Amino acid sequence: MRRAVLLLLTLAYLAGVMWMTLRPSVYDAHTAGLLWAALDVFAVHPETAWITFSRVESWANVAMFIPMGMLPALLLPRRLWWVGVVVGFAASAAIEWYQGAFLTTRVSDPHDLLMNTLGAVVGAVFVGLVLPRRRPRRPRTRAAASTPVW
Repeated sequence: MRRAVLLLLTLAYLAGVMWMTLRPSVYDAHTAGLLWAALDVFAVHPETAWITFSRVESWANVAMFIPMGMLPALLLPRRLWWVGVVVGFAASAAIEWYQGAFLTTRVSDPHDLLMNTLGAVVGAVFVGLVLPRRRPRRPRTRAAASTPVW
């Protein structure tokens, strides 16, 4: 059951990533207007002036690819957690290639490849090295199940 739920989440997540990255424009006029209005508010205050479009875009790329590293690491045996990094890098490279080859309104950017891969690294490392390991269950024997515990 756990595996089926993870596969369903993976498919939904991949559909979302494809929708965000493989269409001609990420922002419509309304979304772009909201983003720039928020950035203008941040720019007025010295404490938040460091929040720029470039930084928001970079960290959004990291955040979007954390599940790209996590999901393969959760689906595969624990010792293969690093496959999430490879999957994240490969998916990001494919996206950047597609954007450069087929979308004249998008820019293929090596910085995006780096930030996407960083997100995949964060996700895979979290699953592989930070999440606690589950102990394998010992099968219950019939004798152990019928023995009363006093």
